[in-house]
Amino acid sequence: MDISTAGGALIISALRLLHIVAGLIWVGAAIVMSCYIEPALERAGVGGSPFLRALYGSASFARLIPLSALVTTVAGLLLYGLMSYHEAMSSSMGMAITLGALFGLLAFGHGYFAVWRSVGRFAAMVASETTDETALAQLQDRMRRNGRVSMWLALVSLMLMAGARYIGPVLG
Repeated sequence: MDISTAGGALIISALRLLHIVAGLIWVGAAIVMSCYIEPALERAGVGGSPFLRALYGSASFARLIPLSALVTTVAGLLLYGLMSYHEAMSSSMGMAITLGALFGLLAFGHGYFAVWRSVGRFAAMVASETTDETALAQLQDRMRRNGRVSMWLALVSLMLMAGARYIGPVLG
């Protein structure tokens, strides 16, 4: 795509805006969940379970992180596809963006397979008339651990991409 045209520049700008805003929502929500909400629920013990049930039972919140992750990933892949191989591999900025993309894809894949599918199981268990509290607690613990892994992968991706233009001068 020729970004020197007004149409090309507009598409690139729109994709960047989508990528940045959705990424901010994705990583921000993951940090809040992993660093604040989950530890508070862990300290609350069984008393925190009704809150988590209400939180993941809400369709809007249960979809927030996966939807923002999907928008971030698709916009990022489109942006990366518009970047030439030479740009991606011949500069420290391109290498940082490439590494950031790799961590972002790992965060998206891990988030989908290890976290979001568990959230679906958690919501189904909560909606069930007969909920096995032990199984629910084990699933909650697995979601917490996997959520932290996904959060760190996404955070590393964000740091690499946000700092990409500054890596060259730092490395000299």
